[in-house]
Amino acid sequence: MFFAEWKKSHRNHFHSKMVYFSLFIWPVLLFATAYFSVKPFDTSNSSPLAKWMDPKQISFFLITGYIGYVFFWSLVQSAWQMSWERQNGTLELIFLTPVSRVWMMYCRAGANLIEGVWMFTVFSILIVLFLDDVKAPPVENIAFAFIVLCISAVVWGGVLNTIFLFSRDASILFTILEEPMQFFAGVRIPVVVLPLWGKIMAALFPLTYVLQIFRSLLMEGESVIDLFPDLCLLFSMLALLVVISYLLVRKAEKHAKRTGNMVLF
Repeated sequence: MFFAEWKKSHRNHFHSKMVYFSLFIWPVLLFATAYFSVKPFDTSNSSPLAKWMDPKQISFFLITGYIGYVFFWSLVQSAWQMSWERQNGTLELIFLTPVSRVWMMYCRAGANLIEGVWMFTVFSILIVLFLDDVKAPPVENIAFAFIVLCISAVVWGGVLNTIFLFSRDASILFTILEEPMQFFAGVRIPVVVLPLWGKIMAALFPLTYVLQIFRSLLMEGESVIDLFPDLCLLFSMLALLVVISYLLVRKAEKHAKRTGNMVLF
């Protein structure tokens, strides 16, 4: 199912050189905008920013933030493309397939994740290699950080795919999850500097917890054991999202059998 979804996604959405160009230039411009927005200000040890992070690592802070954001946002776009299935008349094939709809949504998310993030990931690795203010983290930290990021992004994408599958128009989520997720999840600024209401908003996004773990592993060199409480919190949230996906699919399928309508909301 995963390879079938990957093949379909590649043929439908990643078949043009211009698509790959946009996959590269869009996140690069986001990163450059954030970087040069901060660069004119005081980033020395006397800067107010020094209270919350090492100002010398601001480039690394931003690049890790945008890696996480691109992983999560690419799956928001993937879910939004579910509306094309409805327009093309291929939505019925998803309901007729003998495999689990929940499993299919997660396979779709994983397949689209690979296609959507590999170019910016390569760019980010090259940027980090040229930074002279970054101490290389242990290899096991790098591997574990990306495993956590990929699993979290796929679970997030699976939930969104499920919502868009059973909705006639959930495009409002495309707007709600763009700038708010980028601002509140700590992509550009540390969550700790936000006011109380901002921290409450940040707690609603799985990306907030992922970036905290991701940066702790790569920037601070903490071990997995040190981050055990944070990992438990993150995986509890991911488990809740999986349960929500399962319950939503069951409810939507019962609704479809009872009414003959594949639109739940």
